Amino acid sequence: MLLLILSCWALQGQTLQPDSIIIKSALLSTIKLYDLAMGENSHLYNGREFIDPFERKVAAGHIYFVTDDWQDGLIYYDGQLYEHVSLRLDLFQNKVIVEQPRSHREIELDSKKINYFRIGGQNFVRLTSPSEGFYARIYNGEVKVYIRHYKTLKENTEGKTLVSEFYAKEKVYIFKNQTYHQVKTKSAALAVFKERKSELKKLVKQERLSFREDKEHALISIARYYDQLNADK
Repeated sequence: MLLLILSCWALQGQTLQPDSIIIKSALLSTIKLYDLAMGENSHLYNGREFIDPFERKVAAGHIYFVTDDWQDGLIYYDGQLYEHVSLRLDLFQNKVIVEQPRSHREIELDSKKINYFRIGGQNFVRLTSPSEGFYARIYNGEVKVYIRHYKTLKENTEGKTLVSEFYAKEKVYIFKNQTYHQVKTKSAALAVFKERKSELKKLVKQERLSFREDKEHALISIARYYDQLNADK
């Protein structure tokens, strides 16, 4: 198949006649089929099958990040980058799952082989501290800001039916001077940057930054301005 692809590409330098246009169309279809076949058998899909422990139970909500639908993403796995991969992030068991393109089997990846991935508009990295797992890295400067998304389970009995309810939670960390600082409030975040606290308080007031209304935006703004202040000195 590769020889066919290379031979057909040699036609690209020639003037396309009607027959050549047909050949080019067939070539593109062949490349897509080749990529799909390679993807199906790639190293990414060689893990064990994932079983959702709550799939057959009555549940309110789900265990995944943002949605229980597959999300198009990218992942750097075992030294190789894979793009346009169907991903899910299990926030209850702290697992990343991929979907095989044709068989639609759900494959659980080896967490230790994951360097980073992108899903739902967030960039996630695997950290071993402050506790091992996947963290959304929302700011990546001299200081860094991470969010550990996770879900907890509460089971209630409704009549004779056991219902599982999932609650989304998060822990926020600022990484500064080789230390992870967990912050729960705006005051706690400013305390991490105590040497620039007065300037940052002015920023918070001017920009009307609110942890309650948009925590991520507030943290990113504070961390970025802190880096700018230190870069200018």
